[in-house]
Amino acid sequence: MRLPAARLTTAAALVLATLMAGAPSAQGADDPPGPEPEAPFEVTLTSSPATTDFGHRTVDLTGTVTEDDGTPVADAPVKLHESVQYDTWNPWYDPIDPTERETRDLGTVRTDAEGRFSLADVRADRWEDEPSPYLFPSNEVQFQASYDPGDPNDHHFFFAHHTVAVEPVAGAITYKVNRTRVQAGDHLVVTGKVSWPAGHGPVAGPRVLLRTYWESAYNAQTTTDAQGNFLVQTRIRDYDNEFVLFSAPKDYYMAGASADLPVKNVTP
Repeated sequence: MRLPAARLTTAAALVLATLMAGAPSAQGADDPPGPEPEAPFEVTLTSSPATTDFGHRTVDLTGTVTEDDGTPVADAPVKLHESVQYDTWNPWYDPIDPTERETRDLGTVRTDAEGRFSLADVRADRWEDEPSPYLFPSNEVQFQASYDPGDPNDHHFFFAHHTVAVEPVAGAITYKVNRTRVQAGDHLVVTGKVSWPAGHGPVAGPRVLLRTYWESAYNAQTTTDAQGNFLVQTRIRDYDNEFVLFSAPKDYYMAGASADLPVKNVTP
């Protein structure tokens, strides 16, 4: 059973398609061999600060649009996007993009007479109220800037991207199991608590998941109560062969915790 979450959100796919369109087009089958022509425009993008943390989640974005000889492009429309990134849990080792993304449009800004653009106080953070379908934050937020110099339908875009590192608050998870040796048909019950340093939280609401097989990350899960306590259980199958407990906080700046449970499947 594969993960129920899509490998790539629709919004992310659209952004990636837009950004990839800015790359030089491949040579046609009848074209003579040779290097690709240089792009006639260059887009740059950076942020201040370059790293964010629990108490400081905004950045100022700045960049430039120039011609290939360095001439500034004035009054150029620059589209900005933001992607909160997650690592892919990929036990199948198939050739997929190792990053999942939640992406939003930040709007369009225009360059000044020197080809510079900026956008201040941008949240380098999740913006959705509901928990992410993805479980493993990569602690990176990527921003993209793209410039279309002409016909929006000709797919000639020029772009830059910049990654902001996120410093999350480390959490902890404690647990008890009702048994350490299980057989098919048994119920494994795990109780415990998710916690973070004082002043960080909340402890209520993070998901806690119990994985018993490499393709069963979502099968047994619960959420913590107001004190961070949880109970999660599952019915053992004869092929269950790994027992891992882990938390998945809603807040991108709160790190989850995991533990390998001292449980062994002794099904004959």
